Amino acid sequence: MRALWPIERAVLEATAQDYPAVADDLRRQIEGAQVTEFENTGAGFFSTIKVAPDAPPLPNKSPLDGAYGSVEGIEDGMGFVVFLEKGRVSLVEGYCHGNVTSVGVDFEKVAFDVMPWSAAPHA
Repeated sequence: MRALWPIERAVLEATAQDYPAVADDLRRQIEGAQVTEFENTGAGFFSTIKVAPDAPPLPNKSPLDGAYGSVEGIEDGMGFVVFLEKGRVSLVEGYCHGNVTSVGVDFEKVAFDVMPWSAAPHA
């Protein structure tokens, strides 16, 4: 297991901004979150997340609209979705817009700028 990378943390923080009723509980989940598995799919990534068992569950249905943003090397940007299992963050999915690949993108160190889904240009 490893700590969240900056892009994963930023996506979760941006998601919290769009869900003010549960933002504090989501942030408590983020505090102790660990990544148990990561896959760069070539069209984005999947980060499997484990949160502390005592973190308060969210009442929301899965998935949550996550974030939108620019990511270095991904021409048309990326969208992000946050999945819950029993009210706890379980997966962050990042997906590329357009016909581009994420192969070769180092998501641990990549430059990015994400915003809540509601603030995205399409919203």
